[in-house]
Amino acid sequence: MFFLNLTAGEFLALFAGLGGLITALYLLDRAKRKKIVSTLRFWTTAITAEEKQTRRRMRDPWSLILQLASLLLLLLAIAQLQWGTREHAERDHVVLLDTSAWSAAIESDIRVIDREKDLASAYIAALPPHDPVMIVLADALASPVTPFTADRAQLNRALHAATPGWSALNIDQALAYAQQAQNWSGGQTGEIVYAGPKRINSDEIATRSVPNLRILSVPLDAENAGIVRMAVKRSEDAQGDWQATITIRNYGQLRRSVRLNTRFGATVFAPRVLTLAPLQERAAEYVFVTSAAGDLVTHVDSPDALASDNTGTLALPRNGLLRIAVYTARPETIRPLLEANHRVSANFYSPSQYQPNPSADIMLLDEVSPPQAPAIASLWIKPPREHSPLPIKTVAENAVITSWDATSALGTGLHAKDLPLGAAEVFQTFEGDLPVGKVSEGAVVVASPAASGRAQFAVIGFDPFEGALKFQVTTPLLFANLFHWLSPQGLRIPELTAERVGDATLALDPSERGDQLHITTTAGHAVPFTVRDQTLQLFSARPSIVRIASYHRERILSLTLPDVAEHEWKPPIGSLSGLPVRSNWTSASVTIWQRLAVFGGLGLVAEWMLFGARRMVRRKARVSRAAPTARETRERELVSR
Repeated sequence: MFFLNLTAGEFLALFAGLGGLITALYLLDRAKRKKIVSTLRFWTTAITAEEKQTRRRMRDPWSLILQLASLLLLLLAIAQLQWGTREHAERDHVVLLDTSAWSAAIESDIRVIDREKDLASAYIAALPPHDPVMIVLADALASPVTPFTADRAQLNRALHAATPGWSALNIDQALAYAQQAQNWSGGQTGEIVYAGPKRINSDEIATRSVPNLRILSVPLDAENAGIVRMAVKRSEDAQGDWQATITIRNYGQLRRSVRLNTRFGATVFAPRVLTLAPLQERAAEYVFVTSAAGDLVTHVDSPDALASDNTGTLALPRNGLLRIAVYTARPETIRPLLEANHRVSANFYSPSQYQPNPSADIMLLDEVSPPQAPAIASLWIKPPREHSPLPIKTVAENAVITSWDATSALGTGLHAKDLPLGAAEVFQTFEGDLPVGKVSEGAVVVASPAASGRAQFAVIGFDPFEGALKFQVTTPLLFANLFHWLSPQGLRIPELTAERVGDATLALDPSERGDQLHITTTAGHAVPFTVRDQTLQLFSARPSIVRIASYHRERILSLTLPDVAEHEWKPPIGSLSGLPVRSNWTSASVTIWQRLAVFGGLGLVAEWMLFGARRMVRRKARVSRAAPTARETRERELVSR
């Protein structure tokens, strides 16, 4: 027998202190008491006899014995008395079930994860029935699915519900979590058991000290080839052209050839055969033309145990165009600028055909006085004073551009200074307005965000098609920046990438800043990320689709490919392996503190029922005898007179 919570010295000290206090209170309750009598005559002999009788006989000794016995039982329960030896006391065990991408592999028609479940169940069955166990699913994150519990049915249900994941195993994090869980449990430290194929992304030997580690290894044929990346980008030069790159990796140690089959919608591309050396990656490139939305599906014919990385899918959006409704009296002057961009679809109307809400993304008003304010985003060129969206402060003659806004993307690529504008309208700006171009008198190009009751707009106070301005590089750049600002989705160049689940990195353009990135999931939830050295970094432990939008570009990052680890984990030297022998656990200790606590409480109840009520009756009788009668009270009053 042994204690879990107290040492023998602490237990004896507590019992001696509390037992002595109870005994002292018991004897004090039976000491001399004050009595009120009518006369002291003949009293001396009587009290002496009573004292001798009290010393010869202790009243209710079984009451004291019951109290001390109940105290002893309760202290034994508090100390958590164990029946057996300390070496075989109840211990808290942690089972790390490998649910990484490799757990979906099939060996001899049986999934690796099913073999892991069988080993974990056999290990739990070999433990003493009262030993608590925690089940933790281990891949890129350690996820506990049960608390420390001795309920074998709950543990088996948790094992049965486990499914293969998509990320690689982070064994260091899993072992650290298991050790912390055992430290926080407050019980005796048991074993940390890993069940799985021992595949990680690093070839370094784990240096974490785990003295109570047991390995339940699952055999695995690691010869595998699969898709590691799919990248699709819309061409910037030709409308409807897409460029796709499919990257295949050989994870094994043998040279192999794989057959790559790719299709988009109903169009099937010619199969390609790729020969891969051990641990080699090769990319296959495709160029195809489509304006319709559809799925780009690629499949690798590779006879290996892991099938989850043999197929990849990317959903391509419709090849959209930026639709512009142009209201002008000089369509032939503006048409060359808009038709030069194959991603712009412009429809020209006369000013008399004006509608506040045409079927377009942007409205271009060239020196037009609309009777109603536009209901969609609009770009104004040299608006008349009486219908200008911003008040005109003055008209500057022979104006010259002095500066462009370099603090926002609206000024991207605009560097020309001392640019002659001729007559230019200078606008009054308000809070929230963005002055893009300025002359000495004030702002001549302004972008105004949407406000209550009106759509966003931009206004140019000079004629960019007049004189030498139409030959300047600044003119098409200014229109491109304003169109991007008015309709960000219209001119973004979409890039779609399928990556492996886990850590994802993406190189940014030099013009892209971290504070300009908007990263969300398909459900609209924000995704945490960091930007370091123009490299975007984010993490996902589960398959997800992430949308990364900047000013000029939009990237769809489909983290749906499994992260297949390629190195074997080498456990620390001294780790146990295989299932324990059931006979080693037969002499396990038994916990009896719950019973001791019950018996201690019952002892106190019995003491009260047998002796407590009797003491209350005697105490009331003594009080009634000590109270003077009415006759005695009158006699005392007569004596006092």
